[in-house]
Amino acid sequence: MALPKLNNVPKYQILVPSLNKKVSVRPFLVKEEKVMLIALESQDPQQIAMAMLDAVTACILDEVDTKKLTGYDIEYLFLQIRAKSVGETTKVLLKCDKCEDQHETEVTIDLSKIEMKGQTDNNEVKITDNIVLEMQHPTFMSMMKNEKAIGFDKTEQAFALIKESVMSVMTDEERIDMNETSHEEFQEFLESMTQEQFGKVREYVEKIPKLTYDVNYECGKCKKKNTVVLEGLQSFL
Repeated sequence: MALPKLNNVPKYQILVPSLNKKVSVRPFLVKEEKVMLIALESQDPQQIAMAMLDAVTACILDEVDTKKLTGYDIEYLFLQIRAKSVGETTKVLLKCDKCEDQHETEVTIDLSKIEMKGQTDNNEVKITDNIVLEMQHPTFMSMMKNEKAIGFDKTEQAFALIKESVMSVMTDEERIDMNETSHEEFQEFLESMTQEQFGKVREYVEKIPKLTYDVNYECGKCKKKNTVVLEGLQSFL
């Protein structure tokens, strides 16, 4: 005799930022929560990223190719589905910069108030009179394949994100696809830029949308007021 089905799970509509359209989703089930918890305990960025993508893919009820969604799409969808699954608040520990020992205060975050900030209207970056970089918002899948893009080293992460954001290098004579260029060759190209040229590329990447939340809280020890801007999914896990 087969066991009965336990629940008819509710459905919700959530906006996919890069597509500017809503999709139907369901909450996480125990099986997705279990995989995610195991991944978080491993502290392996790639394992966490894979678990996150699998969970979001399982919960989307419409026909959507999640492998083509941007990194911020997956992060936003994951956070919103999590809010519908286990509650719309989460607790984070924030260090007080005004305390000598940087006392940590537990702060409750309202997940429904987390915003997606940032925008890039122009997908071309001109670095010389005859060299233009064709840019894109990296997919979550491309970032996951580049382990440095989802690692914990901020400098390596920044350079890896730039690598995944450049689609091609266009000159007056040709268009050079980055898929046909080695990592070493691109790194050499990047390191040969002047500070001004690199600044233009970095500005594009810094404007790529990201999860953002402004926190105003009182230190539990010194009672001083603190203002912190949390950015990126890792700030809310």
